[in-house]
Amino acid sequence: MKAYTLKENKDSGELHLFEGDMYPKDSKYKCNSKAKSICKKMDKSDSKENHFTCATEQEAREKIAKIGRKVCGACVSHIYESY
Repeated sequence: MKAYTLKENKDSGELHLFEGDMYPKDSKYKCNSKAKSICKKMDKSDSKENHFTCATEQEAREKIAKIGRKVCGACVSHIYESY
C-alpha cells in the first residue's frame, strides 16, 4: 500500500508530497518515502519538518485540503489522477 508524507521545504516554506510504501504491521517503522518529492522539485534533505507522515491516499487528500495553497500543486494533482 502507498504511503504519503508531507514535508516543508526549509528554504521556501512550500510543502511537498513524498510517496513511499507502508511497512508490515510488525515492522519497527510504519512507512518509508522516496528521496525526491512527487514533483521532483524537493529532496528529502531539504526538509525542515513533516506536516504528516504515513498517510493513505485518502488521508493525504483530506489533510492537504485543510492546509490549502501552501502545498505544491504538482504534488497534489498526483493524488487526484485517475488510473
